[in-house]
Amino acid sequence: MTGSVVCLQIGGATCSNTSCESKVAVSTMDEFASSRASLAQSSLEKLSFVVDASDVASLYNPMELANWVPLLRPDATVSIKVVGENPDLQPVHTSFLLAGLSSASERRETDGSRVLTATKKKAATISAAPLKKAANAVTVSLDDDDDDDMIDEDNLLSDDVLAAPPAMGARTATDDCSGRKACDNCTCGRADAEAATEQPKTAPSSSCGKCNLGDAFRCASCPYLGKPAFKAGEEHLVLDMTDDF
Repeated sequence: MTGSVVCLQIGGATCSNTSCESKVAVSTMDEFASSRASLAQSSLEKLSFVVDASDVASLYNPMELANWVPLLRPDATVSIKVVGENPDLQPVHTSFLLAGLSSASERRETDGSRVLTATKKKAATISAAPLKKAANAVTVSLDDDDDDDMIDEDNLLSDDVLAAPPAMGARTATDDCSGRKACDNCTCGRADAEAATEQPKTAPSSSCGKCNLGDAFRCASCPYLGKPAFKAGEEHLVLDMTDDF
């Protein structure tokens, strides 16, 4: 397909425009693709689509027009003619929007057909404003080899930062228990030393002398109130009992 004015006849529609240099009948996506394969970019001055109103919903793809935009010249025009009475023009307007075209006009023919025309948007020209140099601008050179003003990072570190950590004490060096109390598997002798210095616990007793029989026999000031009954001599075991909650 050659020429700067191309008309695509979609489905059974026919183009009556005598100014079209090339008229191509298309119906499928492959036929659309092959019809534009031989065209160079920015080569089309005018592009026309003709489609019957009954085929708009089934054959006219609103996204197809965007594939033709790179082939249009900056001042090119696009016209889409929908043949028939009361056509649905929404897909046409959508195709203009997706293609980035500016709608120019909509014309009604004597037979009820509609012709919608759009133009390709011109790219906005952006000019860069020149930078004005201030009168008191300071020029900084990055190639200066003079290192007199540079700071040595090693001089920023004080002697106490680089000092060695304090030496471990005699007990710390041999004590493998990290907590305040000796660990369960103590091997450094700390557990034996604590056991030797620990004072034996003396189980309290009351004047009633019936502490081991249970709360029913205990006096009001008995230290074992609320504790279970126990055998004589097991007072320290009862006092060490704690609740599960």
